[in-house]
Amino acid sequence: MAEKSLLITGAGGFLGRFVLDRYLNNYAHDLYLLENGSFVEKLRAYLADAHPEAESSGRVQIIEGDITQPGLALDAAAREEIVGCVTGVIHLAALYHLAAPRDVLMRINVDGTRHLLDFCRELPHLERFGHISTLAVAGTHTGTFSDTDFDKGQDFKNYYEETKFLAEKCVRERMADIPSVIFRPPVVVGHSETGYIEKVDGPYYLLVTIGRNLHVIMPDCGPVKCHIAPVDFVTDGIVELFEKDADAIGRTYCLMDPDPVTYNTFVDLACEHWPKFKPLWRGPYWLLRPVAKFALFEMLTGIPWQAFQYGEQPIEYEFAASTERLAAVGLQCPRLPDYMDVLVRYYKEHLHDAAIRRGSWRKTLAP
Repeated sequence: MAEKSLLITGAGGFLGRFVLDRYLNNYAHDLYLLENGSFVEKLRAYLADAHPEAESSGRVQIIEGDITQPGLALDAAAREEIVGCVTGVIHLAALYHLAAPRDVLMRINVDGTRHLLDFCRELPHLERFGHISTLAVAGTHTGTFSDTDFDKGQDFKNYYEETKFLAEKCVRERMADIPSVIFRPPVVVGHSETGYIEKVDGPYYLLVTIGRNLHVIMPDCGPVKCHIAPVDFVTDGIVELFEKDADAIGRTYCLMDPDPVTYNTFVDLACEHWPKFKPLWRGPYWLLRPVAKFALFEMLTGIPWQAFQYGEQPIEYEFAASTERLAAVGLQCPRLPDYMDVLVRYYKEHLHDAAIRRGSWRKTLAP
């Protein structure tokens, strides 16, 4: 048995598989991977392909459970084993979909976090609990939002933002009992070296518009920043800070680009690397906002209303302390101009792949 054992929820998801790779390639921990339903087989197939010796060696165990249920729906044997040895927990499992209904998001994102925290109180050897939150907890806040800010009286643009805020609130309320670390990634884009991504989301909606040559007219986002980071940086940041920062307990880390480009620049860079013509006219947001609410707008441009709203929120994230901590473990977020060509190339080569087409929230739950 390894000196440390880690329980990971959501290891079968996009971020989860990169976190899993990082641990299998760089650490000697025993890993308990808690998954549910079809994600169990998805994760097992991934391990068989990418790490064929992981399960047979006994180092990795896939545990079937359900964070939406009290006690995580674990059988007695799995519970006893986990309680007896787990020293760390990383909570990645969540539903990320801006259009999902509130009751579903509450059950997975909020109740799931609460049930996991309840379970953590049963772990006598627990040293750290890592919660993957999001910069979206800032909601509708305008102005500056720092890595020490949380409840600023903000409202929320969708139920995803609200439920991730409530999930982080659960973690913060239990910090006196559970040694917790909070991670806030931005919108996660493809790998900075390969471009690999799983679904059309966030700024990829803009690539859909560009691909259809419908970017002749685009909204003028002015100075509004496009806060994104590649999946390799985000997951490396989670693992390295969780494992190496001795002062991590009680901290919130923003895993973000300290020099983000604007949405306008994102579109221009994408056009340059496609190559495509750049927008011929950028209209004021107030003029295009009413049109963007119609289903036909999304059908034509590929940009849903839920995503359109982010281009007009004047918010600045302040996270100098997080950037310093990342640098201390040897990590720095790549600048978008240095990997934009990779993102565009991967999207162009795989835009017809069923695996990266944007689906309903139901498809997200049932891959």
